[in-house]
Amino acid sequence: MDISNNFSGAHRPHFNVKAVANLVGVAPVTLRAWERRYGLPTPQRGAQGYRLYSDYDVRTLRWLKARTADGMSISRAAEHLMHLRRTGADPVADAAPVERADGTLLLPGMAAPNIMVRSSHGEPLELASLWSTSNIVINFMRHFGCIFCREWLYKFERCVPALRADNILPLVLGIGDAEHALPVATQLAPSAVCLVSPETTAHTAYGITRGSLMQLAGPSVISSVVRAARSGQMQGQTTGDYTMLGGVFAVDMSGVVRYAFYGSHAGDHPEPDTFVASVRSAFRIG
Repeated sequence: MDISNNFSGAHRPHFNVKAVANLVGVAPVTLRAWERRYGLPTPQRGAQGYRLYSDYDVRTLRWLKARTADGMSISRAAEHLMHLRRTGADPVADAAPVERADGTLLLPGMAAPNIMVRSSHGEPLELASLWSTSNIVINFMRHFGCIFCREWLYKFERCVPALRADNILPLVLGIGDAEHALPVATQLAPSAVCLVSPETTAHTAYGITRGSLMQLAGPSVISSVVRAARSGQMQGQTTGDYTMLGGVFAVDMSGVVRYAFYGSHAGDHPEPDTFVASVRSAFRIG
């Protein structure tokens, strides 16, 4: 059973423990200890038994952490919070959604940034206009001339029928313009929707960064060149910022990230054999 359907608003559980640890700055082992010892917060359990936290839970943890930073013991902070709640003075009752800090990774359970991009024909559109009508999977390409991106597009095309069968809209976003994007996308992934971003703004908003020298030209990258070449792909014209890495995200119709993959180097991308299953599981399909 999908327990998240039984809640709404700030109390709807959708953050996993990794996302909460990233948002709050408290290790998962400490989060579990606070729950066990003080009953705070009280996360729900997903279908597979994993903890799922709500915005309200995250605000609770941030409040507790702030009190300990002020010098209060965690036991005293927990006791004080419970007293405030009993008297109707809950300090974390604000229903504002939780936001991630600048520069941090975008993890499952977090709100997806609604950024402005362009269609393959140059028309401006917001990502929210796409996820408002369908779950989406969006591939952030480094650029459309990238041999690794071309390799992944070719593999991703084989995943598209299964995604569309589950009403998941497949998107491909690259740095560049429509002139460079459309020929590549229509050749390698014609069943996906092609988007472009002239700058790195979209990638940065989703926590994707520029690669280091090792991430752009290290041993893993060299071996990936051989792999991509063997699959029949070739390097094309570089567009945009060639130092950017790539990533893949799944976003549900409420604008919440359900799956996130960050390339560890320029040639890194998901395994096609397990990608669809991972996305379906993230959307709790099947």
